[in-house]
Amino acid sequence: MASFIRSSAFSTIAGIISMVFGFVGSIIVARLLGADGTGEVAFGLWVAMTVPMLANFGIPAILLRYMQRYDSDVSPGGGLARRVLVPFAVPLALSAIALVIYALWIKDHAGSSQHSAALWIMTAFLLLSYGGAAFGEAAARGLNRFDETARLAFYGCLLQLPLIAIGGYFFGPAGALAGHVARHLPQALRSLHYVMVPVSGDARLTRDMKIFSRNIWFSNAVGMLVWSRAEFFFLGLYLTTTEIGYYAAGLTLASLMIQLPTQMLGALGPHLSRAHDDGDELRINRTYQRVMRWLCLILLPACLGGAVIMTELLPFLFGKEFSTAVPTAAVLVGTAFVTSFSIVPSALISVRERSDFWLYASPISAIVSLGAFAIVTPLAGEYGTAWARALVHTFWFIWLTWFCWVKLKTRLDLLDLARVALSAVACAAAAFAVLSWFSGVAAMAAAMVAGAIVYMIALRLSKAIPREDVDAFTHNLPEAIPGRLRGVVTFVLGQLAAPEMAKDR
Repeated sequence: MASFIRSSAFSTIAGIISMVFGFVGSIIVARLLGADGTGEVAFGLWVAMTVPMLANFGIPAILLRYMQRYDSDVSPGGGLARRVLVPFAVPLALSAIALVIYALWIKDHAGSSQHSAALWIMTAFLLLSYGGAAFGEAAARGLNRFDETARLAFYGCLLQLPLIAIGGYFFGPAGALAGHVARHLPQALRSLHYVMVPVSGDARLTRDMKIFSRNIWFSNAVGMLVWSRAEFFFLGLYLTTTEIGYYAAGLTLASLMIQLPTQMLGALGPHLSRAHDDGDELRINRTYQRVMRWLCLILLPACLGGAVIMTELLPFLFGKEFSTAVPTAAVLVGTAFVTSFSIVPSALISVRERSDFWLYASPISAIVSLGAFAIVTPLAGEYGTAWARALVHTFWFIWLTWFCWVKLKTRLDLLDLARVALSAVACAAAAFAVLSWFSGVAAMAAAMVAGAIVYMIALRLSKAIPREDVDAFTHNLPEAIPGRLRGVVTFVLGQLAAPEMAKDR
């Protein structure tokens, strides 16, 4: 558990860095280019991050799951990255070439697309940068090198913001995408370190690994219709780029609630994999329940409280032009926790080598997702699409949880989760009460403070945080975290956890 917490801490640092810089970049794009430009950039990002998922054939999942199996002092990962390089790189390169050819065709057929040729060319570069970074990140995380990914994320973010601002100002949406290319470039270049490692004798692609890769790829390819903003296809089909921009602004805020836990749980897969290989069922169950409990502690108040203050927050960040998008953003932010919760049972199913589940569950979920968006988007616009997204993701989370509960015998502590949920509702209610009295930026700040105070009191009174969780977390914080910060974290968590919880449990 100690190594898991340390790795998670580094992964969380990377997530916070990436999240903050990406969020500020979105604000820069909105302020410079308005709703229409925001929609174009969002569409380009969606294409660049979706295509590699289709083209990688599950290879990053192999690196994440099996690099540690072949690791040695003289051969990091046993050269497994080199072994899988060609089947990963060739489809990715062909996809980028196809985008460039399409961009050149658009240039010769003006008016055939609402997006410029320059936008598609920059999207091709982003596709390569993002795909290469995903490869390198999976290799590093498979070897538990989370400090490395955090450092490279920071370097990329330092390049990201100035290039978004400069590129967006001089070259519009295509220029803004240059900042996102730079964001992933350090990690993509680091991939070369892993592919240069010679292949050791025992590093090979076994039949089980190929089946695992195929199932994960199939799940991701179909699952992108549920998770990776498939609604952008329907928004682009039925609505304008301006309306896509409104939706993207809300989704940007909702993504803050999704990206952070994704990074926080970067070490979850390797940790559960070791427990599974060791046959340690107790550790698997304890980790599953503890991670879900702490996700609830962090995300529920942030999502519910964020939805309440959206009337003030969205125009303040993105400009008054985006006031129209407040209802949509409130739905997206208020329900974003469901998407993040799904990460945990998904990881458990994969490491328990039940990837056969994805072969039937993912297509069904994709059909539900596509059907919902196809029906709702033309009838109710971006607001209805936000509700459709929330319902689809809720359906998926319930199904995942049920499978873990019934088939894998790994259950949630529903009483603990209910305590946290009630505390989060109290937090949102306090924020709503403040905003009911007065409005403005000062009211928003007061609502956030009131909600935080009420939430901490509710957690203490409800005894939602087990003392054993606090002890495990604070005792295993990485030494890299400054001493004063460690002391603050330990003190705050110690005050929230009731002393008698250790006896109750």
